[in-house]
Amino acid sequence: MTVELVAVPPRDAIAALFERGKRLDPSFAWEDVWQEIHASQFTVAKSAGFDILKEIHAGLLKALSEGTTFREFAKELTPFLQSKGWWGRQLVTDPETGDTVSAQLGSTRRLRTIFDVNMRVSYAAGHWAGFERNKAARPFLRYVCILDSRTRPAHRARHNLVLPVDHPYWAIWAPPCGWNCRCTLQSLSQRDVDRLIAQGEQLFFEPPADVWRDYVNKRTGEIARVPEGIDPGWAYNPGKAGYQALPATAKLIDAPPALAAEVNADPDWLLKPATAEFANWFDLAAVGGRVEQSIVAVGALGRAVLDALRRRSIKPVSGAITIQQKAVQHMLRDVKATRGRVVPVDVLRRMPTLLASPRAVLLDKRDNSLLYIFDVPGDDRFGKIAVQVDFARRMRGPDGKAGTVTTNAIRTAGMVDARTLSDRVTYELIEGSL
Repeated sequence: MTVELVAVPPRDAIAALFERGKRLDPSFAWEDVWQEIHASQFTVAKSAGFDILKEIHAGLLKALSEGTTFREFAKELTPFLQSKGWWGRQLVTDPETGDTVSAQLGSTRRLRTIFDVNMRVSYAAGHWAGFERNKAARPFLRYVCILDSRTRPAHRARHNLVLPVDHPYWAIWAPPCGWNCRCTLQSLSQRDVDRLIAQGEQLFFEPPADVWRDYVNKRTGEIARVPEGIDPGWAYNPGKAGYQALPATAKLIDAPPALAAEVNADPDWLLKPATAEFANWFDLAAVGGRVEQSIVAVGALGRAVLDALRRRSIKPVSGAITIQQKAVQHMLRDVKATRGRVVPVDVLRRMPTLLASPRAVLLDKRDNSLLYIFDVPGDDRFGKIAVQVDFARRMRGPDGKAGTVTTNAIRTAGMVDARTLSDRVTYELIEGSL
């Protein structure tokens, strides 16, 4: 038997980098954007006054998604940066002070730093997402160094430190801990810990004492306390900050369909922390209460669905599956309930789970809408959620502003028998079984 190994894209890392790209903030100095702020925005020092961030971010996202090398990244990006004038040493003006200074803009070395930092931080966010998902089975993290002549003494002193995932020590000492830091964290089960000890690995379970120093941010005048061994601006947990900034399902509206499909391929990631949040929103929407968002995203189109739509020359604008407050009320209105076609409320409150792991997905050939099918306890019929692809409507965001958004909208939900769904003239089975 031949086994073909296929590379799996680092979904969590890609999503973290994608999320940062939603806010492109040109800056003049690296001290302008401090620590955790990097998790929610993308910037490059000395980029102020140059229209380059979008292309740099796109190049990084492509490299991370496709697994391309730094050489390929730099080869594609360098001509664009040179055409924008962002290359070599030049006189530039500090937008805050008005002072003109000589500064190094683009260069192969700078691109290497940009590439290395963003790859490491994105992977750290991806790793932390895994730590959170698996901490019940793998509750410990081990600090791991590459032990060679380049390893910093303070980092070497923490090699083989083992602490619980939720230990406060990781709030500061979580790699990368500075420029060019190559350290990583490794998740461990209790069995892993016992096995390493049996193999003679010198694990320790109490963190070494920190020696602190003051660092004055010359851009703001603020004084930061930084442990010896951590570079200024890195005394935080880049992975956890990136994980916490990962798009909740509500942010999937702006995500490209292909990225949404990658997210949907990992239901655990998709549902973080959407199920509880959605249940609260659903309850308020059902009674006509004022909700922060009149439309929320509760899922994403999967790869099989995208492929099926593509075969019919349909390319969705968004990968998100959304629901509007009015749709919730429509599902639950009394006239529908009296006909026995309403899905129980306790089931509908778990809509993110139903969409992430349906029993089957069908394409309605009459209007190219989608039916997500699921089991309903105590009923021999199936539950269905009907989704209209590329439905445009007005929405109100958290800032109170209204605008038009095109998503894949949940129009209704109800009960349906298997015989109805077996009509292959009307329905195409995309995935799952009935």
